[in-house]
Amino acid sequence: MTIKEVAKLAGTSPATISRVINNSGYVKKEVREKVEKIIEETGYRPNAFAKALHQKKSSTIGVILPKINASSSGDTVSGITEIASKKGYSILLGNTSHSQEKEIEFLNLFKEKQVDGIILVATIITERHKTIIDKLNIPLVIVGQDSKGIAPCVVFDEEKAAYDMAAYMIESGKEKLAFIGVDESDIAVGGGRKAGYKKALKKNNILLKKEYIENGAFTVESGYEACKKIWENNNNKPQGIFASTDKMAIGAINYLLDIGLDVPKDVAVSGIGGGFLSKYYKPKITTLFYDYKKSGIKSAKLLFDLIDKKEVEQRVVIEHKLIKQESA
Repeated sequence: MTIKEVAKLAGTSPATISRVINNSGYVKKEVREKVEKIIEETGYRPNAFAKALHQKKSSTIGVILPKINASSSGDTVSGITEIASKKGYSILLGNTSHSQEKEIEFLNLFKEKQVDGIILVATIITERHKTIIDKLNIPLVIVGQDSKGIAPCVVFDEEKAAYDMAAYMIESGKEKLAFIGVDESDIAVGGGRKAGYKKALKKNNILLKKEYIENGAFTVESGYEACKKIWENNNNKPQGIFASTDKMAIGAINYLLDIGLDVPKDVAVSGIGGGFLSKYYKPKITTLFYDYKKSGIKSAKLLFDLIDKKEVEQRVVIEHKLIKQESA
């Protein structure tokens, strides 16, 4: 079915059919009703590309993710999709596997695809990112990293969250508290969470031991290896392990179980994220719940407000919640 065939059935011109479809220009009420009835009966759907050209928009947004199979990414996309579908928008997903180069590539690719807006779930914001974003001329929202004013952003208060967890562990009697983080080039997760851990130690007059700190790489395997290094490099063993992510907490627990220790009786372990892993792993992980779906919903609302040229908040903070479970 083509627009010409619909016009022939309606006894009018293709231009009139186009005005009805795009809700643009004047069409007599009886003609509009007749056209709408024929469209419904025939199941006619306009060519999306042609409609985009006419409306000067693609009804598509690009979403750039650091790891597409992470539960946090799934929850974030779920929130974005919930809002986008209500707006009649489709989503293009880009998976970067934590690669800065891939982030840049997708920013440029989505510009070529003429998307109406971009949501960047960022691992880092470099000067190169800033340069590219300045030249995009496309509405953009950053999730997970403080954008420092270059674009509206949706973030968690990483330092406050990590402080709350470390303080809870210390108050529970785990003053000898080790930390598994990630590289501090990731300002939010790497820098913010480590800063919160250090702040809690200082607040409780506990000396920071560099031997109690190791970096992982967001994976169970890296959490296992980081915990192993901490354990083997310290004669004075820690009473607790605070991992920057639930996956790394699971890795740490596996190492401790492998060497015959009991969690939490011998060593307490906690993480951050609060997804399904923390609920269904045994022991259930004491964690900080981050509402990633809410961050997706909020970022999508911000983006569509930008697309509609509305004033928006430049920095939105999503609250966290400490979930006390079996591992600590």
